[in-house]
Amino acid sequence: MAFDLGSLNPQQREAVVTHTGPVLILAGAGTGKTRTLTCRIAHMIQRGLPPGHLLAVTFTNKAAREMSSRVDEMLPPRRKDRRKDRAEPEDPFAQRPTLCTFHSLCVRILRQHIEKLGYKGNFVIYDAGDQLAAMKKILSSISAKGEKSDASAVLAMMSKFKNAAPGSPVFGDESVQALAQHVTRRYESALRAANAVDFDDLILLTLRLFREHPDALASCCRRWPHVMVDEYQDTNNAQFELVHSLTRESRNLCVVGDDDQSIYGWRGAEIANILDLERHFPEVKVIKLEQNYRSTNTILKAANAVIRNNARRRGKNLWSAKGDGNRIVLHTFTNDEEEAQTAVDNIEYDRVASRIGWGSQAILFRTNLQARPLETALRKAHVRYHLIGGQSFFDRREIRDFLAYVKTFVNPEDDVAMLRIANTPARGLSDVTMERLLAFSAERRTSVFAVMRHTDVLASFQARTADAIRGFVAFVERVRQPVVGEEQVSLTQWADAWLRETGYLEEVRRMEKDPEDAENRVRNVLELVADLDGGSPQPVLPGLKPPVRSLAAAAGLAPAVETTPTAPMFAASKPEYDGPPMTRLNGFLEDLTLDSEREEDKTETDAVTLITIHAAKGLEFAHVHIVGVEDGLLPHTRSKLEGTMDEERRLFYVAITRAQETLRVSHCEARKKYGQLLPCHPSPFLKELPEDCLEHAAIGGGEPVDAGRSVDFFAAMRAALED
Repeated sequence: MAFDLGSLNPQQREAVVTHTGPVLILAGAGTGKTRTLTCRIAHMIQRGLPPGHLLAVTFTNKAAREMSSRVDEMLPPRRKDRRKDRAEPEDPFAQRPTLCTFHSLCVRILRQHIEKLGYKGNFVIYDAGDQLAAMKKILSSISAKGEKSDASAVLAMMSKFKNAAPGSPVFGDESVQALAQHVTRRYESALRAANAVDFDDLILLTLRLFREHPDALASCCRRWPHVMVDEYQDTNNAQFELVHSLTRESRNLCVVGDDDQSIYGWRGAEIANILDLERHFPEVKVIKLEQNYRSTNTILKAANAVIRNNARRRGKNLWSAKGDGNRIVLHTFTNDEEEAQTAVDNIEYDRVASRIGWGSQAILFRTNLQARPLETALRKAHVRYHLIGGQSFFDRREIRDFLAYVKTFVNPEDDVAMLRIANTPARGLSDVTMERLLAFSAERRTSVFAVMRHTDVLASFQARTADAIRGFVAFVERVRQPVVGEEQVSLTQWADAWLRETGYLEEVRRMEKDPEDAENRVRNVLELVADLDGGSPQPVLPGLKPPVRSLAAAAGLAPAVETTPTAPMFAASKPEYDGPPMTRLNGFLEDLTLDSEREEDKTETDAVTLITIHAAKGLEFAHVHIVGVEDGLLPHTRSKLEGTMDEERRLFYVAITRAQETLRVSHCEARKKYGQLLPCHPSPFLKELPEDCLEHAAIGGGEPVDAGRSVDFFAAMRAALED
């Protein structure tokens, strides 16, 4: 075997050698749960249990592949060299253990038994696109004339309804519950007619099979008398019932999880499954893994102190043999741009003074909206980064549209930009029209905008289309006029004017079914508009009202209180914004244009990680920055209304325990919204951090730099130059 019990700590060893009966391995953050689980599987096989009798279930294909790879390394070669195209042998000693996701497990079971439920064995599995098409067809048949329903939202509601525990109040409104039941019946009938199932059905049909056909359940129990489940705190009601059905008789269930890392309640995870395991398995043996192999004791002490404030949890106390390490640095910033800039400054200081690569650094945040100032600061400093689990601010459709408009006004000969916005919003310039204009431009070796002004070209179009082309040309030339001269104007108010004229923000709203998504997209545009003047007050265009406030109000997004205008993002370091309007626009575009090397080098590993806390679960980084630890962000405003403060605290705990060596935590006194600063308050969770674990940085600045640190920095600079 490729492991020995001597390499495990006492608690891990106890979990590995306990093969029978219900077992709960309570694995705290960074305590080696995956190694423990895979060693347990290998040890069971080493001690004579048939590999084919072992089933281990997890949530993602990636986790299942990793587990399978680790187990393969521990098994003798003869166990893993079977040809894949050969029928699975009946002898469980000749089989491999089944290591898979919940969904792939259910596919295996249903392929063998689904005919008992009236389906054909060659059923198809609907993906998200198939589901959406089926739901749209159903909604079109039951909706009133002219009524439009969001098929994606209805699918999400139906999934929540189908996976809820029986009798649980999924929807407070009885009419909504009745609608969910009706739509679900129609949807299931449509899938049944196509001999199809979706991902929810895979588990629900397996449960129905077990209830209606005990012989099928008995067959599965004989096949897998030993069941293990990873990330048990993330199971929902249906997954719990599936596992319980398979192990109710054998009692050989081993679950691995950590209630303190249960952060997916919003998508159906039931923390009660791990907290109340004794209700279903009174004889369960609980083994706590508390030795952390990831973090320093200072980081763990802070994490332990925070999570201890959750009343309903299984007690555990993480510790490490790595020593105390550095204190956690707590920053208070005046605004989110200062927060982002200081995070980048600290990353660059670490790189130069301590030769810490970008790849060792991660910035964690609660919501994707917080990524924007961070991305901007990183780009400005030419620091390579990867945004994980979200779309880059600068890749969003509305941002690309806005920048294409600005580029067109700066240079109408820019075909790429002009073609993007010519019919956005629709103004009678169809795809066919633009293709013909593009052909004319290629033939005459000039820009599309230039051929739009040629009378012979216009004569080749129908009158209505020709009028639309003339109207667009006139619009571009009229909007350009205030910014092509030397006279100073407010670019923010200039953008306000043409955004109103085009109705682009209303178009954004129409394109988004979800009001919250629409609000976020409109906000993204407004924040770019607010940055156009680069911090310098500019004369107002005649006849215009103050722009950002009026535009936000027109979009229904204006702040409820009067606030003081703030210095936009690049004010301190972008003197080119002080020139003529066109020079300032070019400077603005240059600042927001990502260098092609950083955009195209997707394989580069030496890059700072930007990631939401939810997406960071299961990951670790040497140096972590947690930004925006403010009331309303972490904990999120919704948590107070929904009673999920405990889950928000668990989220903060997960964020803290991602750090291996150093941790910086920050909050702001104000955060920019629609170009205005709105006041913020520190998260109540910050008060739960032990004072002896903290080092308070100066407000509005970086960490204190003593003389010794300065000497080290310049010595590092000299060494870097000498290299």
